[in-house]
Amino acid sequence: MSENDRPPADPSKRAPEDGTAPERHSSASGDTENTAAQSGGADTKDTAANQPNPVIAKTPVITQKKNKNISWIWLVPVIAAIIGLSLLVRDYMQQGPVATVTFKTAEGLEIDKTQVRYKDVVVGTVSDITLTEDHNSVLVKVSFKQGVDFLLHEGARFWVVKPRLAASGVSGLGTLVSGAYIGVDIDDSQQNKGKYRDEFVGLEKPPELISGRPGKRFTITAPSLNSLDLGSPVLYRRLEVGQVINYNLSKDGKGVEVQIFIDAPYDRFVTENSRFWNASGVDLSLNAGGLNLKTQSLVSVLAGGISFGQLPLNNESPPPKPAPDGTRFVLNPSEDKALAKPDGLAFPIRMKFDKSVRGLQTGSAIDFKGILLGEVKDISMEFDIATKKTTVIVDGVIYENRLGAAIPAAQRANSNDEALHDVALKEFVTSGIRAQLRFANIFTGQLYVALDYFPEIAGKPPTPDVSKQPVLIATVPGSFDELQQQLNVIVEKLKNLPIDSIGHSLDDTLQSISKLARTLDTTMVPALTTTVRQAGRSLDGVNKTMGTVRGVVGDESPVMLQLNGMIKEMSRAAKSIRSLGDYLQAEPSSLIRGRSKDNIPFKESQ
Repeated sequence: MSENDRPPADPSKRAPEDGTAPERHSSASGDTENTAAQSGGADTKDTAANQPNPVIAKTPVITQKKNKNISWIWLVPVIAAIIGLSLLVRDYMQQGPVATVTFKTAEGLEIDKTQVRYKDVVVGTVSDITLTEDHNSVLVKVSFKQGVDFLLHEGARFWVVKPRLAASGVSGLGTLVSGAYIGVDIDDSQQNKGKYRDEFVGLEKPPELISGRPGKRFTITAPSLNSLDLGSPVLYRRLEVGQVINYNLSKDGKGVEVQIFIDAPYDRFVTENSRFWNASGVDLSLNAGGLNLKTQSLVSVLAGGISFGQLPLNNESPPPKPAPDGTRFVLNPSEDKALAKPDGLAFPIRMKFDKSVRGLQTGSAIDFKGILLGEVKDISMEFDIATKKTTVIVDGVIYENRLGAAIPAAQRANSNDEALHDVALKEFVTSGIRAQLRFANIFTGQLYVALDYFPEIAGKPPTPDVSKQPVLIATVPGSFDELQQQLNVIVEKLKNLPIDSIGHSLDDTLQSISKLARTLDTTMVPALTTTVRQAGRSLDGVNKTMGTVRGVVGDESPVMLQLNGMIKEMSRAAKSIRSLGDYLQAEPSSLIRGRSKDNIPFKESQ
């Protein structure tokens, strides 16, 4: 140890000026000094007293030096703590909202594995699955990532995506490899606008319509759902342009309301003039025209469907405007009903028949001279206690617009007064018409109501009271009743015929015919045989004569050869005469002077 490092001497430890030895307090030499003091303390005192006072050397003092530098080994836990803290902070900073979705079952869902996807982008993970308090459903806790708070608002929908087989097709096949996941969707108009929520009820089926799909929604009202289902196609000219996305009962419970979605750009074809009808795939109807069969596409056959079209317009009518989103339409039972011209006001009538109306049904036609005026609406029975008679009551309607020019066009276009519209209808029903049941199809037995004038019926029909509706129309027996009456008359006449006497007369006639046949057999047959033989001999003679004639007039017969030679001679003579005529025409004076030697006519060589 250097001198500078030594601590300063304590003044109390210095030797006194009188020469006495200072007391030593060093811990390092304390035991030695004590031993020396005990063993020879007297001798030491005597020696020190006799010797001069020497300079006592400083006793070294050992002290531990403090190290101001920190060891590097302490950096390891510090760095580990910093990393752990940063991970906790990052996890906390990246932690998003948490929501709970209720499903009926947890089929296909796994904790920390099942993902939540929005537009096929992972936005969260299932963190816990528990049962509800009533044990009827499951609570699925979902931990979302940051930045997806816009999904947790009213209008958000959750469902489990897995393979499904529905009427509209197969979906979710991709989950066979990746596993089921929870899909989430929210309407664009509800993002960050609705009330914030962290509890939702999941859908058991995927929604048919995902937000962001361009197009329009419409509502179709119908008396029943028939074969329609979620995903059923909506067709325009047999091309699929939309689908059924929802349906529910109407508020009064008397029908259904079907929500459809038409994709853009086909939604512009849905106008205020559009009409919808049920296209269930196969439309089989039996009416007065016979059996009608209409088929649609294979998809509509399997899953049902809706078709729509446009009513025909006049050339002067402006083009219809596209229907706004949410417009309501009525679903017609068939295309013919949907695209029929507007009928206008319906005028109710009533007819009473005494005979059977089997074959007449609701919807049967009411026509006038082959023109369809209306249809049968109801068929009922009325029993009169006083007369003890039963009458069949047929209620129907006839439409004003089907009377054609009977209603002025100005009334149709401008008038809303029903009394004004009823004028022509009342005049028509009070003009002396009667109603009659006729066969629409004799093979099927279907009937229809024919309104017509029957001048052959004596008496004028009673004038209907048009002040009471439905207006009662007089009836006449139907064609079938007339045929039945004629058959009855024929049967009565057949009963009055003398069948027995006619039978005896026929027996006598047959016996006479039999005798005549026997007489012909005994007398006429031999004579006919002789005549046939003579005719055969005559034919042989004729054949011989014809052979002789052919020998005379044949091509190689002498007669024909002579005839040919004679014809040739006559032909040469005719040529000579023709030459002489030509010469005389050229030299007429030769008849007087004679023929000169130089003008000798041409002589035909032999």
